[in-house]
Amino acid sequence: MMGISMLSELLAAPEREGRFYGVTVGIVTNNKDEEGLGRVKVKFPWLSDKDESYWARVLTPMAGKKMGIYFLPDVNDEVLVAFAHGDIESPYILGAVWNGEDKPPETNSDGKNNRRLIKSRSGHQIILDDTEGQEQIVIRDRTEKNQIVIDSKENTLSIKVEKDITIEAKGKITIKSSDGDIALEAKNLSFKAQQNCEIKADSNCNLLASGGMALKCSAGVKINDSSLEVG
Repeated sequence: MMGISMLSELLAAPEREGRFYGVTVGIVTNNKDEEGLGRVKVKFPWLSDKDESYWARVLTPMAGKKMGIYFLPDVNDEVLVAFAHGDIESPYILGAVWNGEDKPPETNSDGKNNRRLIKSRSGHQIILDDTEGQEQIVIRDRTEKNQIVIDSKENTLSIKVEKDITIEAKGKITIKSSDGDIALEAKNLSFKAQQNCEIKADSNCNLLASGGMALKCSAGVKINDSSLEVG
């Protein structure tokens, strides 16, 4: 790390030695803060390609005790740096900026600015699409094979995955359609209850099988109805 006096000299404003007022561009060199305070170190390309700054605190829209919005810049990201009261020993990262080499994930080529998104290094995305008549929210993983889509136009929610979906709860799970149907379709379908299993219909209940049907119960089978027809 360059000496404090040397860095002061290089950054010093003419009117106040050792002070730098305003902002400057830095490149992140280290984001592994030993104290876990969410800080990073940067280098200033226009000064040196090797020397690092002090640990710099990162500006975020929300921060508190074990809470907040946690988005640390990656090593080699270009950031905008300011210094508290011009003191070079107290750098702050105001935010990250794109450049000719590191381009944004969207181009706004149509000038309508309809899409806002968060995209991670591996390619995970959260997309807010304000396209008129096609408004939607999309959560998608890097493979683009697994996603959740909330469609505002159709008032629908769809979940698509390449393999398994698991829903697990210690309490009750309720699936309810207040004004529609529920359909289950699969290659094989099984129901298992550790205690009781009840199927109830206010109108008709039909069990149809193109092949055979078997009913098996270790304690016997009881059928009780005012009208029973087997044919």
